[in-house]
Amino acid sequence: MPQEDRRIIFSNEEVYKALFTLRDQKGMKPMPFGEIITAGFDTQNRDNIFFMLEDRIEQVHTKVEHKRDFVAASLMVFCRGVGIPLPKNAKKSVMIKEGAVILRVQI
Repeated sequence: MPQEDRRIIFSNEEVYKALFTLRDQKGMKPMPFGEIITAGFDTQNRDNIFFMLEDRIEQVHTKVEHKRDFVAASLMVFCRGVGIPLPKNAKKSVMIKEGAVILRVQI
């Protein structure tokens, strides 16, 4: 049977909005102000993804870290919000390639 392997690539601004939205929905501490300048996997724990934020006004850098599942959930919420269909039964995972955050959808 044929399989589908789709990748949705997000801009750093979209990733920030996705994380901000899910943190707000879950009643978590608000996302620090800034622009995502780097994303990567934690070298100690590959289940964690870190984002380095830069606040250009205050000249401050902040590191934010989330579990891979949380990042995937935030990207899925973002997709639903902008009308990108995601099959319910598909396997979804997060990748980072060349600094870009990617939601991989496999059916």
